[in-house]
Order: sequence, then C-alpha cells, then structure tokens
Amino acid sequence: MSLKKLIFKWQILLLAILIVISIFAIAPRPNTIGVSVTSVGEGAFYGKISPGTILYSAEMMGSGDRQNIMELADLIEFQGKSGYLVLSTDRGTQTIALKGDETFNISVEKLPSSNLKFGLDIQGGTRALLKPQNVTNTTLDEVISTLETRINVYGLRQAEFRKVEVGEESLVMVSIAGGTPQEIEDLISRKGEFEATIPLRLKDGETFHLGKFLEGTNEEFTLEIAGNDTIRIGGNEYLLGETFSLKEIAFLAKNITRGEAVIEGLVFTGRDIIATGIPPEVSYLQKAQDGGYRYQFGVIISGEGAKRFAELTQNLNAVPSAGGGTSLSENIHLYLDKKEIDSLSISSGLKGREITNPVITGYGATKEEALQSRATLTAVLKSGDLPTEIEIVSLDQLSSSFGESYLKIIAWAGLIAIIMVSLVIFAVYRRIELSIGVILTMLSEVILILGFAAITNWNLSSLALAGVIAAIGFGVDDQILIITETIKQKERYSVREGLKRAYFMIFGAGATTIFAMVPIFIAGFGVFKEIGGFALTTVIGILIGIFITRPAFSKYVEYIASKNR
Repeated sequence: MSLKKLIFKWQILLLAILIVISIFAIAPRPNTIGVSVTSVGEGAFYGKISPGTILYSAEMMGSGDRQNIMELADLIEFQGKSGYLVLSTDRGTQTIALKGDETFNISVEKLPSSNLKFGLDIQGGTRALLKPQNVTNTTLDEVISTLETRINVYGLRQAEFRKVEVGEESLVMVSIAGGTPQEIEDLISRKGEFEATIPLRLKDGETFHLGKFLEGTNEEFTLEIAGNDTIRIGGNEYLLGETFSLKEIAFLAKNITRGEAVIEGLVFTGRDIIATGIPPEVSYLQKAQDGGYRYQFGVIISGEGAKRFAELTQNLNAVPSAGGGTSLSENIHLYLDKKEIDSLSISSGLKGREITNPVITGYGATKEEALQSRATLTAVLKSGDLPTEIEIVSLDQLSSSFGESYLKIIAWAGLIAIIMVSLVIFAVYRRIELSIGVILTMLSEVILILGFAAITNWNLSSLALAGVIAAIGFGVDDQILIITETIKQKERYSVREGLKRAYFMIFGAGATTIFAMVPIFIAGFGVFKEIGGFALTTVIGILIGIFITRPAFSKYVEYIASKNR
C-alpha cells in the first residue's frame, strides 16, 4: 500500500474530518485577555458596572500605564487610588471616579480559553445546601423548577440542582460553577413580578373599544399616528415606551411601523393568579399523535383580571391556527420582571369572555421537555415565588486554583503516559513509525473526546477527565493488540487475518468494559453525577476508539506491514 492510498482510505479521511470538527468545536483560545464580572456589591463600581460585563484593561487617566486584567488581583491594584479609572470593556470605555477610600466589592471570573465547560471541582464556584420548610416530593420539585426559572429569567450562569438526603432531611443542593455566594443568595431572595399582556395592533385612524366589562358600557377610541415615535388617543399624545391608562387598563406604547402601531394592554399581574393546577381533573400529560407530548392544566384568575381579558380580546379577530381550528389574532405574552418568558395562543371561543378558570395547554417534543415546559409555566404564573420558605444550611465557595493545578497535573500525566507508552512500544518492536502512530492515535482520541464534550456542552469534572485517561489506556491495549496480531504474527497468517483476530478481541473487551460502566452510569443519574461523568467519558472514549481511531490505526499498521514485505 502506498502512502497516497493510505491517506485516501475512508477510515483515515473520517478521522481527519472529525478531528477538524472537534478542534473547531473546542475553539482553543490560549491568549484570552479579560475577565467577566459576576457580581457587583456596594462600592466604587455599584450601579456603574453590571454583571456580565467583560473587562479587558484598566488605567488611571493620564498615567499612560494600561494594564491587562487577567484576574481580580489586576483590578484590585487600583483600589485605594484617587482620580479617574478608565476601563476598557465589551460595552465601550467606562470611566469611574475614585476618591481613594472606596472598596471595589466586585467579583470576576476568567474568560474561558476554549468552549470546554468544566465542573465545580475544576472551575471553582459556589455550592449550597438549601432546606425547604414543609418538605414533600412535590415541594422539592417546585423549588427546583422555580429556581431554574429564575436562572433563565435573570440570565445567571448555568447551575445544577439535585435532591439530596442528609439523615432524615430532604435538601436541595445547588452548584454554580464559577459563581459566588452572592449569586446563590440573590437567586433565593429575588421576588419575581409576573405580568401578562395582550397587544392591540391598530392602523392609523383605526378604532377599538373598552369599558363594556369593567364599566358596563363600551367606549370607542381612535388611534392616530402623530409621528415616528408618537401616537394620539383621545386627544392625548404618548411617546413610544410610555405607559398610560384607558378605562382602568394600563397600556404601553410598544411600537410604530409602516402606518401601524402596537399598544400592549396589561391583563394579569401576580395578584390575579389565585391558583394553578385547579381543578385537578383538567390536568393531564399524554402522548400526541406526532410522537410528542401534550399537557394541560387549569388556572384560577381573579374577577378583575377576567374582565380586563374580556375587554382586550373583544377587539381581536379569529384566525386559522397551525394545529387546526381557530385562535385569536394576538397571543397573550407572559413576563417575569419585564422579561418575556413565553407567549400562548388564545382560543377564538374566548373572545370577549370573562374567564376565571382558563386552561393552559402546551407541547413538548419529548416527555421530559413537556414536563419542563409545564413546570416553567407554572413557576412563571406563580410570579416566580418559591412554594415555601428556604433556609441556607451551608454555603461554600470553592477556589479555582486547585482546579487549574489539577488540569495541569492531568495534562502532564497524559503527556508523560503517552511518551512512556511510545518508548515501551519502540523498545519492544524497534519501529519508530509504530511509536509515532500510537502517539498520533492517542492524541486523536483526546481531541475527539473533548470535541464531543464541547459540542454537547458537557461539564468536565475531575472524574470525567480521569475517564479520558482510562479510555486512552484502553485504546493503547487495543493498539498493541493490533500491532501484535499483524506485525509480530505475520509469519503465521496474513495481515488481514491478523486484523480480524484483533478486532474480535477488541470488540469483546470493549463490550465488557461498557457493560461494567452501566451501573456506574446509572448511579450518576442520582446524587453521584461526577461518578456518572467518569463512566460516560470512558464509554464515549471506548466507542470513539472502536469505531473511529482503531480502524484508522489498523490501516496505518497495514501500510507499515506492506512496506516490509
């Protein structure tokens, strides 16, 4: 076999393509400059720098000495100085006046040097044990759903929640990789403000009606577009973004475009949501004809909220809906703390009706998605309120310094292992090209495993990284088996026969290891998720080896064997 034929073997091409994809997915950025602000307390930066801002560099105005910010210590160097601190950020240049006696009271995290995500034990962060009062399984589920909803609404970093049993107590463990204790406290203490609105989309000079349900008599209003950012209703002018009241309903001047204006009417607030999941007999979760899952649950609305709903929907039209039948021309939009969470279509049969017990319906492609969607909607409708009082039992912040050291140790250990294995293979077979092939195969497996982790947003814990080493060790055994059955045994049978014998043993050993990982992986669905990460990494590494790197390596060994015939 010639080198050209080797390069164009589909096994080699597949490996090369997947390596390129993995490198793009990992997107290594070794020289990343800057830090991301995670929290800001009372001090020099309060109200001037918001969480999520990326700080690149800082200097005192007029000094000409600009310093890159790579960690919090680089920023703290300016604490105690007086004058103007000039910060270069992703949101432009920020200038902050310092008197010399302020504390900065700010926390930051390093910008990621790749798309890989690491667990709490590597990246550092905060872990807390929360104790809900009046605990039931339903209460714990509602606590976790509400906290997850808050994370989505407030744009906090990804957190992990799990139920844990400590003695006879049922607790919730929350972990925020790279987070701070302040973020945990904010997550629990926030009071969500729920609002639901229905927009009215009106052309210049078009009329609408209000008053029939709240006051007993409808009044006709005409909307006029008075400018690019101004509307006129009943002789009063309102700018875009301005709120106003008509017939006891609060409106927002939302938008003007192409001779059409949108005003958004407030239908419900958190005070109007009396209960969810009532009556229980209308609640269900069932499989749909297309293979997904549909759910339904009831909501109890206040009388005033029902009247506002009727006032606004009397102005909407019936239109065909995607799922068949008809719905109203506008959706009802759900907000939590002014951020839109969801929008729901309104059945045309509800037009102009005072409904105090509406039914919410939804859909998920899988059962898990449907359950999550239902839990999120329920949490939002409850104004993001926790179902019970929460006590913080413990709150620990883990430093990332250990994790960084551990990553370096893992990297050095892996490199030394690769070198040692290659030296042993060279000593046994006296073939430098075989050692090079083993080195390239092991490096390829590492890249492919990390690429898989980057694509799936999988958090790599210390045990998961140990699984990478375990998978590589398993792969080395296979490579030695391939070499032995081809190079060393060629006197007894052909190269192809040797590869068949090798693959029979490789598949058998791989299947045995995968089955051994199954109970560990199952345990990882519970409290011991880090152990599950070890099992998953090992299994993924074995599958990558069997179906991708081992076939490519065998073709390389065929090429080496053909050169010495």
